[in-house]
Amino acid sequence: MPSPKDISSTERLLRLIRNNEKPGEMPYTGDISPSGKVKKRGTQGFLAKKSISVGVDIGPDELRLVKIKQPSSGQWELLGCKKVLIKSGMSRGTPEFSDFLRSELERFCGSGRDFSVWALIRSDKVNVESIRITKVGKKQIENAVYWTAKKNIVFDEKETILEFEIQGEVVEEGVAKLSVIVCTALKREVEEMEDVFNDIGFPLTGLTAAPFALQNLFRADWMTLSDRTATLYIGDDSSRIDVFSEGNLVMTRGIRAGTNSMAEALLEEHLITSALSERRWEGRSAEAGPAQARSPMSIEDAKDLVFSLGFDSQPPYGEADRFGLSKEKIFEMINPALERLVRQVEITLEHYTVILGNEGINFIYVFSDAGVYQPVVDYVGDQLRVESGVLDPLAPGNPFSGHIAAHTSVSQRAFLTPALSLALSSLPHPPPLIFTYSDKEKFASIRRVNRVIVSAFAVVMLIFIGIFFWMGNAIDRKEATLAKLDEQFKRGTQVIEAPARAMVSEFNENHLALQSFKERYFGMAFIGALSKVIPKDVSLLNVKATVGGGEKGKAKKAVEGATISGVVTGDLGSFESVLARYVLDLKNSRIFKKVTLDKNTIGSLNAGEALFFSITIDFF
Repeated sequence: MPSPKDISSTERLLRLIRNNEKPGEMPYTGDISPSGKVKKRGTQGFLAKKSISVGVDIGPDELRLVKIKQPSSGQWELLGCKKVLIKSGMSRGTPEFSDFLRSELERFCGSGRDFSVWALIRSDKVNVESIRITKVGKKQIENAVYWTAKKNIVFDEKETILEFEIQGEVVEEGVAKLSVIVCTALKREVEEMEDVFNDIGFPLTGLTAAPFALQNLFRADWMTLSDRTATLYIGDDSSRIDVFSEGNLVMTRGIRAGTNSMAEALLEEHLITSALSERRWEGRSAEAGPAQARSPMSIEDAKDLVFSLGFDSQPPYGEADRFGLSKEKIFEMINPALERLVRQVEITLEHYTVILGNEGINFIYVFSDAGVYQPVVDYVGDQLRVESGVLDPLAPGNPFSGHIAAHTSVSQRAFLTPALSLALSSLPHPPPLIFTYSDKEKFASIRRVNRVIVSAFAVVMLIFIGIFFWMGNAIDRKEATLAKLDEQFKRGTQVIEAPARAMVSEFNENHLALQSFKERYFGMAFIGALSKVIPKDVSLLNVKATVGGGEKGKAKKAVEGATISGVVTGDLGSFESVLARYVLDLKNSRIFKKVTLDKNTIGSLNAGEALFFSITIDFF
């Protein structure tokens, strides 16, 4: 744990304003859903519209988070806000920082991922300029912006991402032109930021610069805005003036002066005052007693005193007692530096009005990460001769803030302005850097191709539907014709049904008569056929008839065949020929279907030899 001497002035001041808060966290955060997760709505993908948006502002020593719900009926809803102290020595890109960022986002957003995440790119890694191009067709805009920006901005296209936003049409010297805000950023910085969030499982929806994020406050109607408004951000080493017209960012300029310049002016003034005081004490008589000793002021002490102007508290760690300085005195001592800062703002606004030919602003908002002393705000407005105010979008009086920002000071809320601006982002604006104008044009081209394909498919479907209905009508006509033919068939059937039944009945009667005749006389015909063809040397020993099942419903059996056995006598050499002639004669009979010689063997009969045989006969 660092010692008090190792703690920077900024950290000391941040700890002071937290007072009784939980270390590292703001006391006001929004409620997460009862399950701790953001409800999913079934929409996925980078371009999918998501109702929840989270702004992530990674400062040098604090993480600031704001979560809002995008309106479905024009009403924004602030779901939560939070700021957490980043431990000293923890830098972006380290595993420790990744674990810290993941845990804080999961704690703040829940484990769901149905929300968009926007982050700020570092100001020193991005350049924002306002240019004007000749009015050209949509397909030529990108080239026109590129070459115009190339003249005004020095950048390497291989290492730089160029993104821009068309602000609208303007007339310059009678020529219609397009006003364009151009943003250039180092590819490496953008990729590093993407990697930071991808590695922790919270992929970025967009990454943008602070001026573009601020215009969300006005475009989303989160705050009341006059037609021509400017915002002055007072940073540590530099400040920034942003000019807005009807909610659009029309110009932004960086100013090389900030709170550090004020701290240096304070330190210089204090040293001069201390030196003069010492000389006065040296010139006094010894009876006056020794001079009251005061601690020497360091630049860190001066920064603490300057930052203390922005908070609703006394100067930290007893600096007021150590140096005998009130807030009014501090403001008086930093006035020269503040005057130089305001002069730079005035020059910028003169360029905007006189050189560019625009109307002057009528309101200016002043804000800082550490909050703003109201006399500073009044001083800026008085010097510029316009109305002024503190940029406090989370003020309790704002209908969108709800109860979350209640019971907080302006200084506490000032930290969250950039994060809130990010949470109000959406893909059409501001420029997201990771999804540039060129990418959007390619995506739009793909969507146009998809629409053509869908349209062609719809036409084909309509053709098929037409064919389907045409075939349906054809089938209906065929079915009608078939119904007519069926009706005609039924009528014809009724005409011939009676004669047909009579013929069938007569046929059945004749069949039964023939069957009865067959059953009655078939045995005699069989014996007669056997006797007719039997040779004189052949004697039948046994005749056996084979019967089968009768007709259905009849008990009487039908004769299917017969088996006869006999013997051939006479000359031994003629046995085979006599038997063969007998079998052939049987086959030639018209009442026998099949005649089969089963066996023939020579045996003894009456002290002589004979040929014994067995024949199977199948009837028709």
